[in-house]
Amino acid sequence: MVIRIPKDAPASAVDEALKRIASQPKKARKGFDPKKYAGKIKFPVDGLTYQKQMRDEWQ
Repeated sequence: MVIRIPKDAPASAVDEALKRIASQPKKARKGFDPKKYAGKIKFPVDGLTYQKQMRDEWQ
């Protein structure tokens, strides 16, 4: 389902669109649920160490 809201729409139109989205059954709403992947990826190095290493390469 696609809901388009024009730039000049009044606030009541935005509220109505949000209500229509919220009233749909959860299975009807398509989207990506990132919570099911939270904490699942194992990164081999410490994040701060990796960030410092990448920044050193820029200089």
